[in-house]
Amino acid sequence: MSTYAGSVIFVFILGGIVFYMAMKRRIIWGFSLQEIVTIALFCSLLYIATVPFKFGLSRIPFIQALIFSIPFTAVLVVGIRLVPKCGTATLIIFGNSLLSQIISRGINPLWWPYALLAGFVLELYFLISRNYLETKINALGAGLLRGFVVYIYFYFFSAPFIWHLHYASWYVCLQMIQGITGSGAGALIGFAISRPILSAYRHGGV
Repeated sequence: MSTYAGSVIFVFILGGIVFYMAMKRRIIWGFSLQEIVTIALFCSLLYIATVPFKFGLSRIPFIQALIFSIPFTAVLVVGIRLVPKCGTATLIIFGNSLLSQIISRGINPLWWPYALLAGFVLELYFLISRNYLETKINALGAGLLRGFVVYIYFYFFSAPFIWHLHYASWYVCLQMIQGITGSGAGALIGFAISRPILSAYRHGGV
């Protein structure tokens, strides 16, 4: 309990740092109705991207992290590229987490720090780099960072406390390598497919 509680405190401190930096730079912008609808749409698209994983692909041994990370990160990158504002990453990831819980096992606040951490880490990365996935390198960095952080938190904090599961070190290393690789690949895929979508979104009246 103490380890998990400590991680929750860390997540909220990280969120406070992100909020402070955004306030200091005066980049907490309001979202237009169109942007809110887009964010809500991508919360749903993130869920759809993981449906094949939930209904069979997760049973393929040893490569679950790779299969899950690629489509999830690709869709997330497209969503952030469409609404490149402070708060978008957190809203999409946390909104998807709530949606998934409602549809599947029901609301469980114990999983919220996991989702918030994934969002806060990306927000901090964008604030420090002053870049909201405008370049391929920035997108790749965001993907690798997401993979590294979320899999560490899942295997060392969330799963042991919520599921009472303790994984072998070699298995955690294997899943982390796949998760980081898959998240990086997904970020590059999302960056590539977001270009025509972005053009249509901004200039085509979509």
